[in-house]
Amino acid sequence: MYIERLHLENVRTFADSRLEFVHPERVFRKGAVRTAADRRLLPLPKLPNVNLLLGDNGAGKSTVLRAIAAAAFGPAAQQLLRDATLVRFGVEEAKIFANLRLHEQDRALGQEITADVLMQRKGERLLVTVGPPQYEQVWEPVYESKNDAFFVVGYGATRRVERLDSFDPGARIKSRSQRDLRVQSLFEESFSLIPLAGWLHQLRTTNPGRYKQVAGLLNALLAPAEWSFTGRQDDRGDYLFQHGQTQVPFQALSDGYRAFIGWVADLLYHVCYGCPSGKKLVDGRGVVLVDEIDLHLHPKWQMKVIQAVGRSLPRMQFILTSHSPLVAGSLEWMNIITLKTGAKTNRTVAKRLQQSVRGLDADQILLTGFFGLKTTRAASKRNQINDLAQRAGRGDKQAAHDVILAMSRGEEVES
Repeated sequence: MYIERLHLENVRTFADSRLEFVHPERVFRKGAVRTAADRRLLPLPKLPNVNLLLGDNGAGKSTVLRAIAAAAFGPAAQQLLRDATLVRFGVEEAKIFANLRLHEQDRALGQEITADVLMQRKGERLLVTVGPPQYEQVWEPVYESKNDAFFVVGYGATRRVERLDSFDPGARIKSRSQRDLRVQSLFEESFSLIPLAGWLHQLRTTNPGRYKQVAGLLNALLAPAEWSFTGRQDDRGDYLFQHGQTQVPFQALSDGYRAFIGWVADLLYHVCYGCPSGKKLVDGRGVVLVDEIDLHLHPKWQMKVIQAVGRSLPRMQFILTSHSPLVAGSLEWMNIITLKTGAKTNRTVAKRLQQSVRGLDADQILLTGFFGLKTTRAASKRNQINDLAQRAGRGDKQAAHDVILAMSRGEEVES
């Protein structure tokens, strides 16, 4: 399953917004523009499975991820959507419309369906209804977890991995279905992810081939950070990761490494859980939602993280959010959607700006339409230079000299 389009009506800051996403099977323009039909197509990006949402705090990035998760659950979305504040303030009803492309993995080869989710505020509660009814039979696999149909997994910005010594897989299954666990992090800040050592060691004996696939994917994803997965465990059972000659257990890693390895390991667990016997993990299709992909990551890793993620699982559709110009600079404009909220209307507008940012440095990217900053200079420094410019205009020769010197260093002077 891939999501092609999303239409939000009165969902928080989205009064009436439409978003289109890239995925590996979307029709792209691969050559020069020759016809009007060509003009309507996006050029083929180097990573056709990656979407990045950029926007200010409060622009609705997390809301988009939750809406996609709900749409992918179809008639089972009632268990996810319980927060009445999802309905825009001042109205009583909100709608989520999504166009989904299905595959044989979803038990519906080549079929395209719509998911319509209606949310009505009833006092402090949310009443959720889902249609249309003609797809009732198509949605049947979504009611069980032991399949890879309608595969969607999502991670909120507060990612925390459960400690190995307190991990109880049986308790998790009793409290929620396995399918709900895949996206619960988006809806519940206190939700914890499954520790790698809580499941991978069993796979080593029950399915050595799949264990080898997981180890290979972990190392591919960690390569930009110059760490590797050793496959060895300490005396407590925690897996060891290696950097240079140093081996460190997962729990002793920094927040950044634990945050990244945590959601990646949890993702691979869910991919393994649903993947049919004999099928390679990299061949699985589905939607992966990650809020703040650059969470706690060093700038060097921010520049490489999306490339590693997108190429390691090329058939998965990734929809990610970030505030980082370094993350944005690693992608082409076709991969990026900006979310901007009007100061007066409090309405979010989603756009794909046709402006290249790939290869620009961080300062240059921040000054483009993707971020919309007029300057990256501290206010005190701007005020100092503008004061010099005003004094120069009144005939102060030293101030004029200092202004010219500042301009030669690339510093901006307001006219």
